[in-house]
Amino acid sequence: MNKYKESAKGIIINIKHGVLKEGPGWRSIIYFKGCNFHCPWCGSPESIPFGKTELIYDDGSKEIIGQEITVKEVIREILPYQRFLKDNHHYGVTLSGGEPTAQWNFYFELLKGLKYFNFPTAVETNGSSPQFIASLPYLDLVFCDIKHMNAEIHQKLVGKDNKQVWYNIRKTYEAGKDLRIVIPVVPGYNDSEENFQEIANFLSPLKDGLTVELLKYGRHGIYKWRALGKDYPLQHLIPPSNRKMTALAKIIKNKGIKVNIS
Repeated sequence: MNKYKESAKGIIINIKHGVLKEGPGWRSIIYFKGCNFHCPWCGSPESIPFGKTELIYDDGSKEIIGQEITVKEVIREILPYQRFLKDNHHYGVTLSGGEPTAQWNFYFELLKGLKYFNFPTAVETNGSSPQFIASLPYLDLVFCDIKHMNAEIHQKLVGKDNKQVWYNIRKTYEAGKDLRIVIPVVPGYNDSEENFQEIANFLSPLKDGLTVELLKYGRHGIYKWRALGKDYPLQHLIPPSNRKMTALAKIIKNKGIKVNIS
């Protein structure tokens, strides 16, 4: 693997170690700050703005989210966990967000650095970066969101179209990467049977080795929207029923695609 640029800088929210999610085995997860999508259902709205963000909670306490860090500093923090790899235990690193690819230089150099030290790598992405394919040689696992299949609705929902997303999903599959599609199920926004049938049709040619995860909409981040001084856009939205989730999952399963509900 090529040497990486240790001096590349980015802004992250934090790093969590020993996590049993966002990939196989134990993980270190690096949460990037800033996202180029603006999903109204976001449960981590503090991760959307770039740079540092102040949260003021109901009890008057304050918190500053966002810290500048170099690739060298991240690698130095994660390197002690290399011992698990040497002992043949599963340990990997996942880049999450926000949107990791929105800080492209930091994201790319960090991936190269992690691979330099032989860490299994994963990314959670909205799939919108025109440069994303360049990072595939340094990735073992890709989680990519599908918000909506209709381009116009997608634009209205998150502020960006979805053409690049579909391209990156196809290219990731063609590259033979472990690909997991994540679909947040948001009532009244993307939970129509028509939308899910279109998703199923799109994913059908990629079904070999593909896993889809349906995320049940929840209201977990309301207090963070309030701490940011913003009204939660979906204040009166009710989470989908288990019956609804099962029905939507069935549409995708009918195409021979593996589906999980969470």
